[in-house]
Amino acid sequence: MFVDLNSIPAAAIDSIEILKDGASTTYGADAVAGVVNIKLRHDYQNGAEAAVQYGNTEHEDSGEFIASAVFGVGNDTTNVTGALNYYHRNSIFQRDRVYSAVPPFLSSNASPFNLVVSSDVAAAAGGANLNPGGTEFAAAPDLTNGLALASAYKYGLGRLNHFNFNMFASSFPESERYGGYLAADHKIFGDQMVLYADGYYENVKTHNEAAPPATGNFETKGQTTLAIPPNHPLPLDVNGVQITPPNTPTAAESGVPSGAFNPFNPFEQIISGTTRARLADFGNRLFDNETDAVLTTVGFKGDKLFDGSWGYDSAFRYSQLKNVQTGQQVSASRFNRILNQADPIFQPGGALAGQSAFNPFGDFRVPIASNEATLEFARVHPKDEDFSKIATVDGNIYTTSLFELPGGGVGFAFGAQFRRETLEETPDMLNVEGDIVGNSPVPEARGGRKSYSLYAEVRIPIFGPDNAVPGFHSLEFEDGVRFEEFLNNNTNVLVPKFGMRWQPLDETLTIRATWSEGYRQPSLEELFAGPLSTLQGTHDPLRGGAFEPETNTLVLSNKNLQPEDSRSFSAGFVYTPKYVPGLNISVDFWDIERTGVVAAFTAQQVLNSEAAGNLLPGEAVERDPNTNEIDRILTTNQNFAAQEARGYDFTLQYQRQTSWGTFTSLTQATYLDEFLFPAFIQGEFGPNPGNLAGRTTDPSTSNEGWYKWKGTSQLDWNWNHIDIIGTARYIDGFHEFEGNAVTKHWVDATWRFDIQASYDFSGLVPVESKPVPGYSKDAKDVARGKDGGIAEKASVQTANYGVSAWRHFLFDGTIITVGCNNLFDQDPPQASGEKGNGQNYPGFTYDSTNRFWYARLTKKF
Repeated sequence: MFVDLNSIPAAAIDSIEILKDGASTTYGADAVAGVVNIKLRHDYQNGAEAAVQYGNTEHEDSGEFIASAVFGVGNDTTNVTGALNYYHRNSIFQRDRVYSAVPPFLSSNASPFNLVVSSDVAAAAGGANLNPGGTEFAAAPDLTNGLALASAYKYGLGRLNHFNFNMFASSFPESERYGGYLAADHKIFGDQMVLYADGYYENVKTHNEAAPPATGNFETKGQTTLAIPPNHPLPLDVNGVQITPPNTPTAAESGVPSGAFNPFNPFEQIISGTTRARLADFGNRLFDNETDAVLTTVGFKGDKLFDGSWGYDSAFRYSQLKNVQTGQQVSASRFNRILNQADPIFQPGGALAGQSAFNPFGDFRVPIASNEATLEFARVHPKDEDFSKIATVDGNIYTTSLFELPGGGVGFAFGAQFRRETLEETPDMLNVEGDIVGNSPVPEARGGRKSYSLYAEVRIPIFGPDNAVPGFHSLEFEDGVRFEEFLNNNTNVLVPKFGMRWQPLDETLTIRATWSEGYRQPSLEELFAGPLSTLQGTHDPLRGGAFEPETNTLVLSNKNLQPEDSRSFSAGFVYTPKYVPGLNISVDFWDIERTGVVAAFTAQQVLNSEAAGNLLPGEAVERDPNTNEIDRILTTNQNFAAQEARGYDFTLQYQRQTSWGTFTSLTQATYLDEFLFPAFIQGEFGPNPGNLAGRTTDPSTSNEGWYKWKGTSQLDWNWNHIDIIGTARYIDGFHEFEGNAVTKHWVDATWRFDIQASYDFSGLVPVESKPVPGYSKDAKDVARGKDGGIAEKASVQTANYGVSAWRHFLFDGTIITVGCNNLFDQDPPQASGEKGNGQNYPGFTYDSTNRFWYARLTKKF
């Protein structure tokens, strides 16, 4: 948690600043690769601005509505700026797009259930005996009403039914958010002391749906065991212990109480073990998240002190995110109870007195009316709450001229900061006890951290306009240092930064370079958060590479993690040639190295480690003792060895004014030349993976790649109150693997084009360049003084009477914008992820919006 970009009111954002080089000394030791500064509005001029926007997809299935208002009042000493915003967008489901309607694999958690039964018991019930003395799979016939005889069942040595979960799951959540922002400042003693404060509140709601609960194996270590009782109560031995048939789950291991039975079970045995089911009768799993975000700042700042070159800034900032997740799930304990006709809930006085037990032997496409009451009993609505809080106090003092050198004034700044972070995760008791079908227990989590830091920066101009020499029109160095002490684990760090800016000829060519070190403490989530249940694709080395697209995987936090260290270097140039006015070219090289990188091995990597006999602490592969199939994989956050990324940033900007308007072109591109992560070995890449640039980040899902090229090019034409912007976006492709984990597949690169056009109706309100008193309105309307002379100035008459009031209101400050994203309706590129990619495309990079049209009305007052 801690940061949720959706919680920042969009209407409150003034600009976004990106610092590409290391900024560890100013913004914290963990600012390794730069900083993104989101600057909020301040000092909005007296007036107001309102905007409404509506958009929808080409398929008209994800309407979006946006409304915002910004206002500002103030004078020379006091300013107040405010913003209000509202946003709503409808969901998109996987089935709404052809390319995601059918996943590359169908789930073995299916309806009708994939039952595991004793072959001998199946034969005794009139079914097939495919494995005498062993077990086999059985499934009720398709479209059954739950009353089919065992003789009508399907039988096999592998799971028989499969389920298309994408017919139910959403791919883009429904979301709504609203909030407000307020900022104010007051000059107490002119610019020398200014009191300022700002704050915002944002409420964010999202609604997501997943396919109905997948049980996984009925018996999974660490989870509540599911079991269907036999058709009749099992007999008891002399000690009162239930007698179970050979090769069937025992009452002790499955937890089936004495006397339990399910009258719809066609087999005289307990059904559990590696049985898998899709509880489709219960409906989709629903996830409703609500986040309340609060941020407030209050501080003092001053400028132009002493000789006019000194200033200061000191502030207290507090932010809090409260996230509440509710929804609809199925209770594992209640599911077991509704399967047992002998349970007290069905007896007189029970919650379901007189009702039949749940019949699990049907097909969800043929609803069983008698199941309705039991379905409602087992549905639950857990409520999880998470809090994250950050409080900081900081202050800094700066000067633009500590003392003078021939090249100019020496800039200097120093400051200090105290920071406190807390994390609280409070799962619903159903989650704490592991009473949700398909999920492992999730304990409460608490964590906190306190730290303080001291930092200083200096800018030293060696050459400047006043002492320039050939080859050194300007030369300055920037040096910084930051010390941080972390009180929770008694660690500290000192990180330096060195920078250089050189103009050898004049202002047309600037050469720059920066070197810095960084240090990142593991996040509180990485240290203390509750376990995360996921499903991952795997190839089991101990079972001949058997593919399982839904391997139950639990990712654990690790309170023993150590900090990451980093080093970054960047160098480049900016060229603005005089012979091509308006042209600006920049190229930057960057190289970032991190050691002790915090990450968790994928399920496949844990399996490979198991096969090699070198599992790490906290890792485990839990297997079924009878079949050796994987029940669950445990992986944990670890400190890995070095990771290095190297590449280039390119920017080309050109602006030209013509008689047909102003044309502005901006192209930005990034090239990833090398990405090395030797410790993060994927079996498909071999024992020495080498350069990972251009490859999938996870072979078993391929939700994204380490893209070599990414870029955006934009052309803007502005003329006579018309503004048209065309944008081209390029994302490179990457290599992945097909389902056999050997054959390579290229995920295609994409070009996408956006277009936007705006017209400012202020152009329809004429403005006289040389207004004449009395000319802009009828003589009878002219305001005159006692002497009969015109009492108004020309400009006032022109503004007030040159155009009718309704025309002023209707057109002045009115802007209409229409646009289209993904103009040519390009689908996301197809990705297999060894047939483990659930949506058929890289879901961390692309979404299912496709072509999206929108229109916006903006009014300035």
